[in-house]
Amino acid sequence: TSDNTKQERPFTESNGLIKYFTINDEKIPLPETVGEYVKYLEKIGTKVELGDTGKSVDEAPKVDAGGISSMVAYLKVYLDDSDWQWFGIRYKNDTDKKQSVADCKVTQITLDYDTIMEEENHHSIKTTVFITDNDQEIPMDGKFSSGKIAKLIGNPPQNTDGHWHYTDDQGYKYEFVTENQKGILTRLAITYPTN
Repeated sequence: TSDNTKQERPFTESNGLIKYFTINDEKIPLPETVGEYVKYLEKIGTKVELGDTGKSVDEAPKVDAGGISSMVAYLKVYLDDSDWQWFGIRYKNDTDKKQSVADCKVTQITLDYDTIMEEENHHSIKTTVFITDNDQEIPMDGKFSSGKIAKLIGNPPQNTDGHWHYTDDQGYKYEFVTENQKGILTRLAITYPTN
């Protein structure tokens, strides 16, 4: 374990449009740091690695001062020996010295359940549910459609080819991705405020 435990914050709901989400009924906050996210993801998986490094976020190479993750960074959450789920993540080191990935601040998370993708690892987890600021549930289960999203949170200010873009008064940006045929929700990317 790392020295993250001293700064571990209790489960904290966001004040934005999406307060938190659940996977297999495990409540997961919008994480502040990569390490915090991993702590929650370890509850639904057997182990969590940084992308294809084969290393944990504590063991992975440190991030330079002012450094950011690559555009394609992700966490690999093993559900059993072979099965794993892709969790898109972007992060930054906003300090002036090298920092472990675990301590980096999260700038974006992406969750998906995309059965159109051939790779199992984009639809291994079938029970992700986003909880809105009105305590309504948006399940990402291969059935929930964009029409239902609109009923819950209104039509998006911007809709580009099934990419529904929302922002909230906290500065979070949400991109709900729906597939073309039935408008089924397949992905949600949450970009953090830049302040």
